[in-house]
Amino acid sequence: MAPKTILLGEDEADIAAMYQTALTQAGFIVAVAANGQEVIGKIKSARPDLILLDINMPGKDGFEVLRDISENADLYQVVKTVPIVMLTNYSNQQDVEYALKMGAQDYLVKSEWTMPAIIEKVKKYLDED
Repeated sequence: MAPKTILLGEDEADIAAMYQTALTQAGFIVAVAANGQEVIGKIKSARPDLILLDINMPGKDGFEVLRDISENADLYQVVKTVPIVMLTNYSNQQDVEYALKMGAQDYLVKSEWTMPAIIEKVKKYLDED
């Protein structure tokens, strides 16, 4: 089976590199976008199987990316069956509820999840466990 592609929206280069390395070692192809606008562009070019999306990014934040997806029929058609998992440091319950309402399937607070647990969660969403 071909490796699955994960689109990682993360603006902090060291954190993005850490996730990219771990996910690649777990057998995934990882496309990294450093801001929300790049995420939007790479949705079409990378055709991800799952999106890991930070909230606090320059330009468009993660919430704006979710809104753009829901409001743009072309984007929505590309990702309507793609799990979007928020991966952020924000643990505010209002942010969690808003992200889920806007189309995210899950909301993970970075400090509460180990890398192996995140990889297991990704595999679960991709039916690879």
